[in-house]
Amino acid sequence: MSSNIGVMRSLGQAVGIVVNAIRAPVKREKVVEVSRVSQSQQHDDVTLRRTVVEEIIWKEPSHSATGSSDSHSSQTA
Repeated sequence: MSSNIGVMRSLGQAVGIVVNAIRAPVKREKVVEVSRVSQSQQHDDVTLRRTVVEEIIWKEPSHSATGSSDSHSSQTA
């Protein structure tokens, strides 16, 4: 029956996917810069610049990790 899906249904599914993607929250990382060190050396017409950036990155916990512990506790209870 999947071969008989109409154009309007396919269009509706595509629009639904896009709308759900727009409404879904974006997972963002929290980045804190700890230090930045820059060194420069010049030789005639050439400049060598080296920059080292140290950062701490926190990722949001995934929902599946918290969901698995909830489902495990409800099975044991």
